[in-house]
Amino acid sequence: MTSALATKARQIALNCLDYINKGPSPWHVVSNSRQSLINKGFQELHEIENWKLENGGKYFFTRNNSTLIAFTVGNSFRPNDTGFKIIGAHTDSPCLRLAPVSKLTAHNYNQACVQTYGGGIFATWLDRDLTVAGRLIYKNEKGSFDTKLVHIPRSICSIPNLCIHLKGADEKKKLEPNWETHLRPIFSTQVYDSFTEQKETEGGNSFSTRHYSGLIKLIAKETGIAEQNIIDLDLCFADVQPGQLIGLHEEFISSPRLDNLSSCYNALDAILSEEALEEKNSFVNLVCLFDHEEVGSQSSQGADSKMLSQNLRRIFNLLKSQYSKEVLEDSYEKAIQQSFCISADQAHAVHPNYAEKHQINHQVKLNKGVVLKINANQRYATDSVGLSIMKSLAQNCSVPLQEYIVKNDSPCGSTIGPITAGQTGIKTVDIGAAQLAMHSIRETGGVLDAYYYNTIMKEFFKSYQNIDRNLLYN
Repeated sequence: MTSALATKARQIALNCLDYINKGPSPWHVVSNSRQSLINKGFQELHEIENWKLENGGKYFFTRNNSTLIAFTVGNSFRPNDTGFKIIGAHTDSPCLRLAPVSKLTAHNYNQACVQTYGGGIFATWLDRDLTVAGRLIYKNEKGSFDTKLVHIPRSICSIPNLCIHLKGADEKKKLEPNWETHLRPIFSTQVYDSFTEQKETEGGNSFSTRHYSGLIKLIAKETGIAEQNIIDLDLCFADVQPGQLIGLHEEFISSPRLDNLSSCYNALDAILSEEALEEKNSFVNLVCLFDHEEVGSQSSQGADSKMLSQNLRRIFNLLKSQYSKEVLEDSYEKAIQQSFCISADQAHAVHPNYAEKHQINHQVKLNKGVVLKINANQRYATDSVGLSIMKSLAQNCSVPLQEYIVKNDSPCGSTIGPITAGQTGIKTVDIGAAQLAMHSIRETGGVLDAYYYNTIMKEFFKSYQNIDRNLLYN
């Protein structure tokens, strides 16, 4: 490893951490991504409006403010000889979310009822300094509904562990709390409510009676939205400790939501890069950052919807209109079969303390390269054709690759890869950056892997159309 490589990797890792730290909820991730695209000259589209697209154009649109699709049209786009280069990732991460009626008091404590979102390692949420972030719906001065992001920048609650002296012998051996009764954050004591004039409203079914009034007052103060104008909200609990580099050589990334905001950052950085705007490109480069992957992707803004497939056809139809006299009837179907999708999600590095949990011939390492994720039962979409294309791209940009399978006696996670392939008919491969402690409140990745991950995504947008793709058709 050269010092130049280490310097580049460190900068990419720090940029990725900045992106993650500013994204405590899917709505923040999309909002920050949106601003980055606007700053680079991308034009915002809206699905409920008619679009006008042209060669060389840069566009994006959002759905539910938690899913984003951005795309660039090649300067040399021609409808009879084109395709889509797609990188997909997801904006959501396992977390605790505020319940619709969260107000809870017990033994002088003001607490909150929560819902568990996704398959988190929720034992790691105990004894952490927590805050809330998300969006609220409110009535603006014109009397119309509007949305606003909220992120309290300091710790406002925690979920304390039970003292070890109060645990029985069997309880001491278990790490996992009861998700219903043991994951209720504590905001304050009722003693201090009298000091700070945080008095609960009596009776009624108004919004303020469904949640602890101290929390609502704080949100109103932070956002400048009057309490009586708040209609509803979607709030995630989040660790207030920012992600950072750790280790003797600062070679590790320690961060919340590394799965999968690392992939979101690198996909976004790739489509914003000069490589994505290669002058002779005839394809459409596209990044889709989906919500709800951690809970199955079945929503109007999830990967298991018609959102991508419908908009691929919409993009193609609008671009072909300027070539109406020469477009063959089956050009879209041809374009789909020339397309390729990278499903980018994090991967399991071998854990030195639990090596027996990993398949003996497929133990991927931190800082050793991008991971190709393979599963014969189609939990991942990768096959030998996809592997060959990724190996060609990796060779072009000198990125090392690792191959991963799960043990046959172990369950396997899944990604948006098989879903996207099924919804669109596009050849898809699953890749990731290796990490430890997936779905913990703090996850660990490698600094060099941040560089490799970033580099191969940029190479994909730069040179995929130049790779021999006969394997796709034969």
